Amino acid sequence: MKRMIPLMLLAALTLVACEKEPDSGELDYKFLVYTDHDTGHDFNAARTYYLPDSILLIGNYPTAQYWKDDRAQRLIDTYADNMETLGYTRTDKREDADMGLQVSYVENTYHTLVTGSPEWWWNYSGYWNLGYWGNWGYWYYPYVVHYSFSRGAFIAEMLDLKAPQGEDEQLPVVWSSYLTGQLSGVQAFDLQQAIEGVNQSFAQSAYLAH
Repeated sequence: MKRMIPLMLLAALTLVACEKEPDSGELDYKFLVYTDHDTGHDFNAARTYYLPDSILLIGNYPTAQYWKDDRAQRLIDTYADNMETLGYTRTDKREDADMGLQVSYVENTYHTLVTGSPEWWWNYSGYWNLGYWGNWGYWYYPYVVHYSFSRGAFIAEMLDLKAPQGEDEQLPVVWSSYLTGQLSGVQAFDLQQAIEGVNQSFAQSAYLAH
């Protein structure tokens, strides 16, 4: 016996089948992923990298604060897994690493970056001005970046640790990613969206692979 499909249901299915653009509601909590890199840098020359075991918190703090709980570790592991897939080896000694990968989270403040200069961070005494990667004071972008940071954003910066070292030298950022999205307020869900965003940042950066 043939089953008849109600006319209204058939019309609805036809509309869905013909829809060319995704429902914006489905994207409400998806992280938008932006990546950029120094096109003149030879990523094949690097084999090892150093990744801290905590995420730097960007907020209204007089000194640096770090995020170290299980959720932070899952995000750090996601970065590490992607780097391993690309052919890099993680080391726990900064002095042995070719590159450094710093992950930061914008917790409760807003910043705007409109040039390739690190000066936008200079008023934040807890960030990078601690000699985190050694005896260098600051770092710089060899390429122009245009980011608008907001609460809930993740920033990853890959630095060339084998760049010339000296009192007046700065470490170049050779790759950066910025993840931003609307937070749902559900920690497990927001974490999963962030993990997917991290994976996407590497997926759209094929030039990092060896």
